[in-house]
Amino acid sequence: MHMSAHIYKHSPSSHIQTILKSCTKCFISFIFQHFSVYSWIGISLAHAFSNSSKVSLLTCWLIPTTSQLTIKSVPPIAVEGENVLLFVHNLPKNVKVFSWFTGARVLKSCEIATHVIAINATVIGLSHSGRETVFKNGSLLIKSVTSKDSGYYTLRILDANSRPKIIRTEFFVHSPLLGYKKHLTPSQLKIALVPPRVEENINVILWVFQMPKKLQAFAWHKGVLPLDHLKIASHSFLTNSTMLGHAYYDRLTVRNDGSLLLLNVTKNDTGLYTLRTISVDLKLEWAIIEVQVNSK
Repeated sequence: MHMSAHIYKHSPSSHIQTILKSCTKCFISFIFQHFSVYSWIGISLAHAFSNSSKVSLLTCWLIPTTSQLTIKSVPPIAVEGENVLLFVHNLPKNVKVFSWFTGARVLKSCEIATHVIAINATVIGLSHSGRETVFKNGSLLIKSVTSKDSGYYTLRILDANSRPKIIRTEFFVHSPLLGYKKHLTPSQLKIALVPPRVEENINVILWVFQMPKKLQAFAWHKGVLPLDHLKIASHSFLTNSTMLGHAYYDRLTVRNDGSLLLLNVTKNDTGLYTLRTISVDLKLEWAIIEVQVNSK
């Protein structure tokens, strides 16, 4: 497989911080612009803000409290034409080479770029569109995103012993206001609660039916926004793999039809749950259900 030999150098790492601040401001601006149009989103966020007097509630999730390698999409919801930064935190010091790929698989045909840290040089891959920039800390900047950029992105790192490690992330791109409203229109996707009345310490099924055909992936989030720290689970049909959110590792089962089995529910599980699907032709659909956990 032929790869372009184009190599380029990078600006100082301080440039990343400037981009990070810019992307974060874009995300916050986007949310507030849509408060009046989507009151139900506003209500959800207003409830969150009632527990904090600082806007940092929206940005504190960007700074993990552990040394674990993580990727955060900034912003996690983008509007067409914006820039998106896939920000890598805690890249191990012994990493010698890393590569970015579109989708959930490590394939040459999906390679965006490979970076050699020792010489600070990048070799462009076949999936590079001319809009991507790789930084020495592992982060990937995608400029002027479109709806076709939505989905999974895979980072592969190699240490001094050529041992590979793979980590994935995802983000969603919406059209401007009218297109975004279209995505919020209810689709054929439906969710039912079993049992209809939920009490503490029982098992609950969020049963999905009328699931779209030819799906690429689906994801569940607590609340209405697809933020990483609110993710319950995501499933890729391309790799037949499921990733669970940290808070749900030992109390959740995900089915291929999108349904969730949540074990031993508590009052903390009360709230809105959102299921999002993305088809192979990049059509997005979602449905929302409210779960109220009652005392016995």
